[in-house]
Amino acid sequence: MDPGATVAELAAGAVTLPTELGSPLVAFAHDSAVPDTPRAELHLAIIRQGSIWQAELRYVPGLFGAETAERMLSQLRTLVADVARDSATPVSRLSLLGPEEMERILVGFNDTVTDLPHGTCLHTWFEMQATARPDATAVVQGARSWTYTWIDRAADRLAGRLRASGVGPGDRVGLCLERSAELLAAILAILKAGAAYVPLDPDYPEQRLAAMLDGTSCAAVVTDAARTACLPGADRPTLVTNGLFDEPVEGERLDSTAGPEDLCYVIHTSGSTGAPKPIALRHRGVVNNIADLNSRFEVSPSDRVLALSSPSFDMSVYEFLGITAVGGTVIVPESEHTKDVAHWALLCARHGVTVWNSAPALLELLVDYLEHTGERAFDALRLVLLGGDWVPVSLPDRLHAFAPDARFAVMGGATEASIHSTLYEVTTTDPAWTSIPYGRPMANQRTYILDDALRPVPPGVVGELHLAGTGLARGYLDRPDLTAERFHDWSYGAVHDRLYRTGDLARYRPDGVLELIGRKDFQVKVNGLRIELGEIEAVLRSHPDIKDSVVMARSDGGRQRLVGCAVPRPGTAPEPAALRAHLAKSLPAFMVPAAVLVLDTLPLNANGKLDRKAIGALDPDRPALKSAPATTDDTPQGPWEQHIAAVWTEILNVEPVGRDSDFFALGGDSMTALRCLARIDPGLRWPELARHSTVPALAARLTTMGHTPPTPRLDRPTSDGRRPHGGASTSKE
Repeated sequence: MDPGATVAELAAGAVTLPTELGSPLVAFAHDSAVPDTPRAELHLAIIRQGSIWQAELRYVPGLFGAETAERMLSQLRTLVADVARDSATPVSRLSLLGPEEMERILVGFNDTVTDLPHGTCLHTWFEMQATARPDATAVVQGARSWTYTWIDRAADRLAGRLRASGVGPGDRVGLCLERSAELLAAILAILKAGAAYVPLDPDYPEQRLAAMLDGTSCAAVVTDAARTACLPGADRPTLVTNGLFDEPVEGERLDSTAGPEDLCYVIHTSGSTGAPKPIALRHRGVVNNIADLNSRFEVSPSDRVLALSSPSFDMSVYEFLGITAVGGTVIVPESEHTKDVAHWALLCARHGVTVWNSAPALLELLVDYLEHTGERAFDALRLVLLGGDWVPVSLPDRLHAFAPDARFAVMGGATEASIHSTLYEVTTTDPAWTSIPYGRPMANQRTYILDDALRPVPPGVVGELHLAGTGLARGYLDRPDLTAERFHDWSYGAVHDRLYRTGDLARYRPDGVLELIGRKDFQVKVNGLRIELGEIEAVLRSHPDIKDSVVMARSDGGRQRLVGCAVPRPGTAPEPAALRAHLAKSLPAFMVPAAVLVLDTLPLNANGKLDRKAIGALDPDRPALKSAPATTDDTPQGPWEQHIAAVWTEILNVEPVGRDSDFFALGGDSMTALRCLARIDPGLRWPELARHSTVPALAARLTTMGHTPPTPRLDRPTSDGRRPHGGASTSKE
């Protein structure tokens, strides 16, 4: 039916409306009698009795509740009233929401006004702790620890150097450091100088770092001596942090000129045009988010958090500035152990980590490891904060097997809204859930689910999620076109707000809890990191041998993996490995597809549009990563090689794995590597796999290290395909 048709046209028969819908789920009929049992899961009968029309809705109780049925009938009454008022109304503008329901959705669901700190900046909290608890430990890394005073005074000295180099209020400063006490001091220094920091991941390719620096017009860069030569652009001052803590603690505190409305950081996310998008965040929004979490979960000076998030990922803000806002301690893995799950477990146990804050994939890796080894790491854990990606429904129960009393919170939102906007605390899980609910808006934040005409939709109806409130970013730095596209002023009735259009599809439950459904566009998240597939496609098309390309995210063993398809120019035959290398020159590792398929042409549908379903069917078992059948000479030999091959087959979902197979050539990445390490041998570390990435090389290294080869295990996989404790088909005795 044409949604532009008017009610009058429907009544006149100008538009055909079937009397019986052909859906097996929903039936609609105008009957002379109501059947005793519904003809479908939902059966709406319209019965005429003289001059009165009666509507009766029958439903299957196991699928629908009385409250849902009542809500549907109420919406039908509202719809009929709209029709009666004006038969010239286009169908697309008819409303299902009456005044009371509209008030409940717009105002009741967003009753989040909370009295949180005003006039505060991120660095102000740290200064207050340095004054109140000067000798308390702020950061621990390896055998060293740093007090609040020590870091605060170092930050003051570096802030003075920044000001002396010309950095002032409103400027941006690039920050390229590993997770460390120096990183925290540098963040504080930039904020004290009145500027905003721009995190630059040291692992990013030089081309991407150059684009990030130039796109934000950084006035200076803070890094260490080892990276000065790697950072592009010699036309801006570069300050190194080497020796930052060598000077005496004494000194004057620098007076900061920053205010709550000033920028505190600019974080980049993937952009569909091929360039990263710089998001400009204000102190006010981030302070509100941190204050809400700390107040809600009673975070205190006795709490300790493990810092695992990259500084380029906004969840790192809580790890360094959120926990220290109340005087807690940041536990930082040493640089060589940042990808070492066994070391994470050791740090959690040794330092009594009480707060876990990360993307879900990192917690799942550690839980996998604990299930496999039986180690204890979470005896002190009391709070789990997960955000940035879908949370497996089974994860809360798996975590509670090791920390039964830990509170488990799932947060949603967007970088454009100051880290998190919604929160759902998981107390119990429902086996019927397909995903953990998205939750309700956090303090001083609001959510709206709107249709394509920007009108609120009823509970149960899918629309696009829009965010509003204190957390909204200023916009995209120096990108007014992009800012206008995603941020806009909105009014509906008496409600007026500034909104951020997320592109997420969501719906309200009747109780106001949000459920996330998916995306409207081609943005995906892999291991909690936001990726615009268009950016990867643009870089792939920039290869001189490539005419066209498409990139897709495919679910592989319950995890998202990127797969690229490329169409070569006539007369060329680019190798997939060469195309991945080309991508790696411009994109961070997490954006490089695990596989690139070279195709003669991209499949199109009957309308001449790209057929993404057909592309997805091209590689159901990832044949591009399958090798030829293993020969006798290529078959893994001995217990170590056979065990390694079995683990790679399970984790990477490829077969067969031969002796010459290389972990990274098979599509392995840092996240799958961490899962493999725990399965192969609990004592194996990330650097060993990185340096010995073939089956025989890794087997030889394990033998040299004196590790005992595994013995076959007779466990059968469980009904969901997982082996007990998530292990491979071999185990240590």
